[in-house]
Amino acid sequence: MIKINLLPEERREKESSLSKISLSFKGQADLFRNLAIAALGILVCMHIILFFVGARSAAASKTMSQKVQSLAPAKREYDVLKAEVDVANRKAKAIDDLMANRFSWAKKLNELSDCVTQGIWLTDISYEEKPSEVSVQVKAAGLLAGNRKEIMKTETKKLNLKYLNISGYASSMGEQGTALIGKFIQNMKDNPSFFQDFSDIKLESIRAEKLFEQEVMSFKITCLLKNVNSEGR
Repeated sequence: MIKINLLPEERREKESSLSKISLSFKGQADLFRNLAIAALGILVCMHIILFFVGARSAAASKTMSQKVQSLAPAKREYDVLKAEVDVANRKAKAIDDLMANRFSWAKKLNELSDCVTQGIWLTDISYEEKPSEVSVQVKAAGLLAGNRKEIMKTETKKLNLKYLNISGYASSMGEQGTALIGKFIQNMKDNPSFFQDFSDIKLESIRAEKLFEQEVMSFKITCLLKNVNSEGR
């Protein structure tokens, strides 16, 4: 169809300009509408994706929770067994320590019996621990002839001293009884197997007594163990 414009030339230019503006606005409106539709589509897609991701995460979390709950009885059983094993191990160690100490004391008492001389008999053997202050030698930094060197320094420490106490009688009085006791102490010091675990053996007390109408000398000897921090012996 042929369209004839009978308007004057000035009117034709204005009409042409208005048509172009109208077409421009229409194109921009279509562009905005298309962008809005695209953005809405993207948001919908993102919501759908997030929904499926959340549903999958919830399912995985539920599955994991079920697995953890199913393992709970086994874990409780494991904890109980572990506690029982720990108790058994502690008991076994205590028994091992006790057996080692019993063997040690049996050997020590056997060696002690070899040191007993004629005219001496023992009435009591005991183990004792006493807290005490002891002077010990420790290494310390110091200046010696202008040079920094390690020197030995005496310090007082509180230690738990351990003793083997031996009580008994000598069958004679006076110097003879004292000599018998002194010989017994010397025998213990001269016996390397017995004396190796002690740092000192000394006569703690001595006095004259009558036992079954017989005059005797009672005595108490203390044997200080070397390793004051060890247990058992």
